[in-house]
Amino acid sequence: MKPLLRNTFLAAATSAILFACSGEPETVIPPKEQVFKGFHYSLDSILQKKEGIVHGVELSDPLNDVKSKEKKKPDELDVDYCLYNYKVDSLTSYSVAYTFVNDSLDEMEVQINSTSQDEGATILANIKKYYTEKYTAPLMDKGIYVFNCFDSKKKNFKISLTDNSTTETGVINMLVYREK
Repeated sequence: MKPLLRNTFLAAATSAILFACSGEPETVIPPKEQVFKGFHYSLDSILQKKEGIVHGVELSDPLNDVKSKEKKKPDELDVDYCLYNYKVDSLTSYSVAYTFVNDSLDEMEVQINSTSQDEGATILANIKKYYTEKYTAPLMDKGIYVFNCFDSKKKNFKISLTDNSTTETGVINMLVYREK
């Protein structure tokens, strides 16, 4: 009788294990499709959308429009200024600062920081490539890449990209503005 009891127990245990393993399939979330195909993955976080200049925002946008296009509440907020801090991954973070005049976006400043100089150089090269394809090739002015651009309203603006990296870290500054 003991072998029958043991075999019954083993059969029940095996059935329980098989049932547990063959239950509902795990929900697998497919990877998010890259917005900026052919570019470094960080552009999906830093630029976010092909519309607008950064995060879908254009110069002259009102403060409330800018806040609605951001994915979170500002880290700093004033009547004519707001700042957002983001993390791309374990190596790279960035901030986006918006300055307003009479509730109209006047200037955007983006600072990208990477703990790897190589990663920073790759991101800079990809941002230059993207804006060159979207607008035009930049001019070099005292080590600063300057793009002369037109927005969706056909108004002229400039993007300047500066590489302030050290031998160990990557630091990229981007300024978006209209000449006055």
